[in-house]
Amino acid sequence: MKAKTIDRIIIILALLYIVIPLTMLIVYSFSTFWQGLLPKGFTLKWYSFLFNNPKIFPSLVISLVVAFSAVILDIVIVLPGAYAINYIENTKFKSLLKQIFSILPLVFPPLIIGLGLMQSFNKPPFQISGTIYIVIIAHALLGFPFMFRNIDASLRTIDEITLSEAAASLGASFLQRMRRVIIPNIMPGILSGSLLVFAISFGEFEVTSMVAGFKTRTLPLVLFQQLRDDFRAASAMAAFLVYISLSALLVITTLQRKIE
Repeated sequence: MKAKTIDRIIIILALLYIVIPLTMLIVYSFSTFWQGLLPKGFTLKWYSFLFNNPKIFPSLVISLVVAFSAVILDIVIVLPGAYAINYIENTKFKSLLKQIFSILPLVFPPLIIGLGLMQSFNKPPFQISGTIYIVIIAHALLGFPFMFRNIDASLRTIDEITLSEAAASLGASFLQRMRRVIIPNIMPGILSGSLLVFAISFGEFEVTSMVAGFKTRTLPLVLFQQLRDDFRAASAMAAFLVYISLSALLVITTLQRKIE
């Protein structure tokens, strides 16, 4: 068997590994009954139930607010941080910092992160446990490494130090250099990082279930509750999450193509 044929088979199997679970979920959300190999019937009943459920829309709004806020918070923190790290002359220290920011939040289980946040923000003057603010902080923390990796990679491809020094020699302030020189050149990396943070936040359950209060019920929390009540309606809700994520991917990809 030729090498190209083997490569194609491997790629197809990898795609099937990703696509099949999502496809089965979407098919199930449109079926009236599915117990054997193939589904039976076609219905929009579960989607009708989804949009008529009074718990869905508020949780969707909360999920979107939290996801967009987490993206903005990560950009505000990561962009100047990654920019400053690249100016460090000590190569070993710079490499250590990049490793910490890229890997450290991923090393610890969500349970540890959730407990740490609960302890950190459970006493005055930072008593925000159970509010939407701690959920935003938690999601931004989980998405931090992905935003950092994309922004750092973009900064290294444009040689931001040379560009920044050239702009500074022309009298540009730090904010002017960031707004007019650095950010436009690394926008594809910012968009890629934003997409990953949004996707992570929009589907996050473990840490959210620990830190969120009764008034901050995101869509994944409502989905988990729905699984115990009706799996078919829960499938429609999960499929809806897939549609939103794919829409976000389409928007980000379109913006990247226009920028590039």
